[in-house]
Amino acid sequence: MNVVGYIRVSTQGQARDGYSLKYQEDEIQAYCEGNKLNLIHIFRDEGISGAKLNEEALEIDRIGLQEMLAHLSSVQIDYVVVLNSSRLWRSDIVKVLIQRELKKYGCDIKSIEQPFYSIHKKDPNDFLVNGLMELDERMFSC
Repeated sequence: MNVVGYIRVSTQGQARDGYSLKYQEDEIQAYCEGNKLNLIHIFRDEGISGAKLNEEALEIDRIGLQEMLAHLSSVQIDYVVVLNSSRLWRSDIVKVLIQRELKKYGCDIKSIEQPFYSIHKKDPNDFLVNGLMELDERMFSC
């Protein structure tokens, strides 16, 4: 399976307290090696909030994320691997926009810290579990 990674850190505090870009990159590489996933590339955004959005254009203002989404249109990618879904989004509107793009290309998310996370599950119980995992991350991480 072909996968890409995505890493993001918004503050120096996050970098210092365990979500540094290097830590995320190392975890993604180890996860892909351990699960025999073909890691094509790791896209990154540094010092940018996961809620950053150009509200007028309804576009996400993160260069690394935009590059990753553009990559999905040219290469078959099965999963975006992240340490946690909070690295992709920190607001519901950004979540909807990213999920729409991933679904358009038949891509899903592999979250290392949320092993059962999927944007394609239709079961209401899975939807509830995904929401609780995201809520937990918003409450306990930056």
